[in-house]
Amino acid sequence: MNAAAPILFSVVLWGGSVAVDAQAPKVNPPPANNATQPRGDANASQAIPQFDPAWVGALQWRAIGPASVGGRIVDLAVAENDPVTFYIATASGGVFKTTNSGTTFAPVFEKQATASIGDMAVAPSNPDIIWVGTGEHNARNSVSWGDGVYKSTDGGKSWQNMGLRQSFQIGRIAIHPTNPDIVYVGALGRLWGPNEERGLYQTTDGGKSWAKILHVDDKTGCVEVQMHPTDPATLLVAMYERQRDIYCVGDPAKRWGPGSGLYKTTDGGKHWNKLSKGLPTRPMGRIGVAYHRKNPKIVFAIIETDKIGEGPASAHAGISGGSGAREAVIQQVIEKGPAAKAGVKVGDIVQQLGGKPVKTYEELVLAIRDYKPGDKVKLVVKRGEEMKELELVFATRDAGGKPFGVQLGGQAANADKQQGKDGFETGGVFRSEDGGDTWQRVNSLNPRPFYYSQIQVDPSDDRFVYVLGIQFHYSADGGKTFQTAANRVHPDHHALWIDPRDGRHLRLGCDGGFYVSHDRGRTWDFHDVMDIAQFYDIGVDTRRAYWVYGGLQDNGSWGAPSRKRGATGPENADWLRIGGGDGFVCRVDPEDANTVYCEMQYGRISRVNVATGERVALQPPGQGLRFNWKTPMLLSPHNSKIFYCAGNHVFGSLNRGANLQRLSPDITRTDKGSATALAESPRESGVLWVGTDDGALWISRDGGRKWDSVMDKVGLPTPYHVASIEPSRFAAGRAYVAFDGHRSNSEEPHVFVTEDYGRSWRSLRANLPAGSARVLREDVANENLLYCGTEFGVWATSDRGRHWARINNNLPTVAVHEIAVHPTAGEIVAATHGRGVWVLEVASLRQFTTANAKEPSHLFAPESVVLWAGALSRSNWGNRFFAGQNPAFGAAFHYRLSAEAKSVSLEIRNARGETLKQFTPQKKSGLHSVQWDLRAGERPRTLRPGPAAGTPVKPGVYIVRLVVDGREYLREIDVQADPAFPAALLQQELEESVRKMRPQIIE
Repeated sequence: MNAAAPILFSVVLWGGSVAVDAQAPKVNPPPANNATQPRGDANASQAIPQFDPAWVGALQWRAIGPASVGGRIVDLAVAENDPVTFYIATASGGVFKTTNSGTTFAPVFEKQATASIGDMAVAPSNPDIIWVGTGEHNARNSVSWGDGVYKSTDGGKSWQNMGLRQSFQIGRIAIHPTNPDIVYVGALGRLWGPNEERGLYQTTDGGKSWAKILHVDDKTGCVEVQMHPTDPATLLVAMYERQRDIYCVGDPAKRWGPGSGLYKTTDGGKHWNKLSKGLPTRPMGRIGVAYHRKNPKIVFAIIETDKIGEGPASAHAGISGGSGAREAVIQQVIEKGPAAKAGVKVGDIVQQLGGKPVKTYEELVLAIRDYKPGDKVKLVVKRGEEMKELELVFATRDAGGKPFGVQLGGQAANADKQQGKDGFETGGVFRSEDGGDTWQRVNSLNPRPFYYSQIQVDPSDDRFVYVLGIQFHYSADGGKTFQTAANRVHPDHHALWIDPRDGRHLRLGCDGGFYVSHDRGRTWDFHDVMDIAQFYDIGVDTRRAYWVYGGLQDNGSWGAPSRKRGATGPENADWLRIGGGDGFVCRVDPEDANTVYCEMQYGRISRVNVATGERVALQPPGQGLRFNWKTPMLLSPHNSKIFYCAGNHVFGSLNRGANLQRLSPDITRTDKGSATALAESPRESGVLWVGTDDGALWISRDGGRKWDSVMDKVGLPTPYHVASIEPSRFAAGRAYVAFDGHRSNSEEPHVFVTEDYGRSWRSLRANLPAGSARVLREDVANENLLYCGTEFGVWATSDRGRHWARINNNLPTVAVHEIAVHPTAGEIVAATHGRGVWVLEVASLRQFTTANAKEPSHLFAPESVVLWAGALSRSNWGNRFFAGQNPAFGAAFHYRLSAEAKSVSLEIRNARGETLKQFTPQKKSGLHSVQWDLRAGERPRTLRPGPAAGTPVKPGVYIVRLVVDGREYLREIDVQADPAFPAALLQQELEESVRKMRPQIIE
């Protein structure tokens, strides 16, 4: 620990001046740029060996979950001739399949070039034919992109890319009911800039060729394709103009435009009619469409316009409620609002309004809408066992000029009367009785359109209409009124399947995973068996049996052990929630594993004691502060009590986040920018780095007193989002920076290193393929070993970025947003955005040197291992059970052969030179791994209970002996006792005894 750190820091915090060099002026957002990053120096020294990509097969990742929280599900595709077989398309984790109605799922689309899915469809005439459109159709700030459409003709066992590779994101797929060669694909195109490969495409030869049959311009894509249930030549198609900018904020920069609209064809796309009768005349945004299968003349649409939420001022009561409650219970009373002035209390249950009975909160909302601002009304509430009559005077509900707006840019339900005769111009739910030629608005409802715009109607009963949004909205009267349901279901709904044979049976996909209902949504069953969590970040503590903590998309922050005693790895119940909202950066105090820092979106940071549940909010002071969706924070590597975070300024605290002080001027380039990366040098106390989403990069070498802008020295074609900063622990002045350019329309990886505090930079791109760089980390033991997480996988280099090897192996194709390098365990932990947390043992990677690379063979030094005790098991009967993977019990030995050997032997010896265990290792060239279960010898199988394979060794030092073609290699391995239970049974000892007995007894 460096005592100088708090002294230097205190100069800044307690009265030190703040200086800045080369202050970046405020400018407009940088223009989109598609330039490819210059590659690394091909003539650079080759003295450090590079990894052979063929060795990657010996590197086995293990998944630890969780499945207790899901990730975003964007589509459900059901084989309706056999509805127990269906597919789940995830936003960023590929496709899963079940053949047993959801008891178990298996990934079937996980090794393709992308894991981001927009839509999928099963051919009605042949359930073995499946189409997947890659690239999520939602315009979220965290979405990825795809490389066109894929087709399987064997139920998902194999896939072929069928083209449209520059479509980026797919809105919808529709397949002809009797001819599976006829397919329509709605291509949305780039989210961050213009491109021509947008619009509606058709193939009539199963994807061999494509025709663009509906196109508006290079900014407008196709988001919806609905085929007439009985006439496949008739299609309703929605075009959508949208775009995001460089900032990681909630709404897209463009949500509607002149290109958006609803189109109809009756001849398979040869001719089109842009529909307008009864529809809004305003610029429209996202549109969703649903045919009623039983009577296709009835069609529903949900439409967004630029006037969403507007209308004449309406009555405002100043209350909220309804969540999880059947009665009209008041869950919040706005301070100084009309209800507060009337004496309404939290917990009151409304019985009457204006003399009319009220049974539910939805009824209360509808009743309020019958009044105008200034109206007085009698309100009867039940408070405990008493009835109280209050007088309420309504105020004006304005909401910034949008009196009918609701949270996150949507529009309230059941307000169509109050919005007046021009209310249809604001959008909402529309109904057609003539197949879409003419329309009438039936409800104002439209929750957060850019993220949802999904509407469904019961195939056999058009009274039941469903609108997906933050909440689950349903109507039992054909859309005239909507209520909310789906209690105990994660919010943010994106996909719904209604059983055409039984409308009570619903399958629902949302930001929290997959649910099933058999009573029209009153109760739900959560299928927590898929590890599809979308992590933004990951942190680890310093214990040997360490915990991991991470933040997830719309699922808060969670922590769990990286491994467990006993046979199974971390189960769903082992994951503990420590934070809410969207979770992001999590960091653990290296001096106290119970102290964990976590955050929600936009800089809402907390310090949590995970042993007691104590929580302290950490809020920087000041006005005009801006914080990123993912706010960077860190604990000083020199003194863990020193805490830093950054928004449009850098802040610091000497006492675990308390009394945060401003350490920098405004660090952003634009008036919307905010910090995205923050780091302190592990070698030099007070050397701070910070980067922003709008392309600013700064360094301070004196604890924050003086800051220098260095972005213009990097050599990028335009300033890009700073994704990660990694000051080196091996060399002063050295730092690695990953820039993510996809928001500026560049999908190339931009990774750089400086050796002189940012005065000059070298590109580390080398052979990295396209796919934005999300994170670049340095190994803790080998300064030449780096890890790079990209949009489509994880890469490693043994020569500091001159050559890269993809080390995914069994890790699915998925975006890796963070890599935590454990300080002592010999492992790295990857936070994937779509497939949960994965762990890799890297002891062999960090031992690659020039010397051993020249040897014909080499035995790498093994990590010390622990004789972990066993554990009492939990009930895990049935097949609907999820558990992460524990590492294989014992020790892993890695050895490398430059060429195929004639003879190879490997054995374990004790200190006296006695052979305890012999193995039969592989002879072929490459990197190989052998697992030792910490047992000596073999034991014959008998009915007598006992270990299945040999006697456990005792703690101590043992010798690993490898002999390759007569050449001997010796390594020591330290076998340690379990620090908590040194005398307990070994892991799986009891379980193996029971497992060994059972088949013989059954026989």
